[in-house]
Amino acid sequence: MNCTASCKTRDHASYAECLKQNMPMIAPSSQPSRTGWDMDKIKSDNRELDSYYSAVKQGIEPISTKQRDIDAAVKLSNEAGKAFDGNSLNFKE
Repeated sequence: MNCTASCKTRDHASYAECLKQNMPMIAPSSQPSRTGWDMDKIKSDNRELDSYYSAVKQGIEPISTKQRDIDAAVKLSNEAGKAFDGNSLNFKE
């Protein structure tokens, strides 16, 4: 048997062809995502990552990619005049 049990035409050359022809097409939703991963969240995450990469380019190593940790590492580095290293919780030489 080449077709699925729910096939209406039963004239497909292969089981795979029958599955392709009978597979429902799902249209993308125009509604915002309800999972929390909407565009605002993505933009916020990208801003944090840009801020993190900027700090790393300056030689600073924040404890995490969270904005509060990045800001704290930059502030400590500016006050000490040395780059902060979040891995050792000390300043780089």
